[in-house]
Parts: sequence; C-alpha cells; structure tokens
Amino acid sequence: MALTEDLNIYRSMYKLLLEIIDARNAFDKTYKYVVGERMVNHALNCVSLIHYANEDRRKGAREEHLDKFLIEFDILKTLIMVCRDRRQFKKDSVLADIFMLTADVENQAGAWRRSAARKPES
Repeated sequence: MALTEDLNIYRSMYKLLLEIIDARNAFDKTYKYVVGERMVNHALNCVSLIHYANEDRRKGAREEHLDKFLIEFDILKTLIMVCRDRRQFKKDSVLADIFMLTADVENQAGAWRRSAARKPES
C-alpha cells in the first residue's frame, strides 16, 4: 500500500487546491468570499476523500469513497466553470493550469474507481 502523499492523484489534487487558493485571491470581492471559499472547501474535501480511499480497507469502502470523491469533484468543476464564465480568473494561464489539473485528476479518479470495482479487497 502506497502512502497517500505518493499517489499521483493526490499530488495533482493538491496542486489543484493550491492553484484554486492562489486564483481566489484575485477574484472580485463577491466571488472571493462566496464561490472561492466553496471551491477551496470542496477541493479540501476531495483531498480528504483521496486519503480515505487509499487507507480504508473494508470491502467496498474504496469504491464508496471514490464515488463520494467524484460527486464532490463534479461540484468543484461546476464552481470552476462559474468562475470562468464570470471572468474571475484574471490570467488565462491560471485557468489553463486549473483545467489541465482538473482533467488529470478526473482521469485518474475514473481509472482508480474502475480498477477498485474489478479487484476484490484483500
């Protein structure tokens, strides 16, 4: 079993969290404190759910945590799109980095979920 911090999905999600925190600081006041805070909270929940999915060895628990992660991550993606559409990301490069990390995390989570569903827990 790998340490959670060594997982690619964890590192990508952590980078995404840092990008969101940095980008939030440049948001307009209304978006910074309403949407920005929710984005940070959902990203933190996603990091926690990755940790739980890696550590919990009960039968079916990994899939349960990954299902919760995917729901939480979908909400985060929606909030990111709202900020994009309201032009809250002041630099296009920041938005591009966020979208690349989002796609990376989503691909890894989907693959991990499919893999967990196929393998019996030890």
